[in-house]
Amino acid sequence: MSIQAHLNSLAEKRALIKNQIAAESARPMPDFALITNLKKQNLSLKQEMQHYLMLLNEKKYNTSS
Repeated sequence: MSIQAHLNSLAEKRALIKNQIAAESARPMPDFALITNLKKQNLSLKQEMQHYLMLLNEKKYNTSS
């Protein structure tokens, strides 16, 4: 799997988690433990995406030199 394909996969997972957060938050009595867990997952995916973006940028920089 290419780095870009992996980034796309992570972005899709983040979008699903954001939708879950929004849906749970809209409930009359939201489960704040679940929301917290989902937000932690979202942050973890964001950090992983940033890592891969750095790798992708380094790869582009090294090949253009």
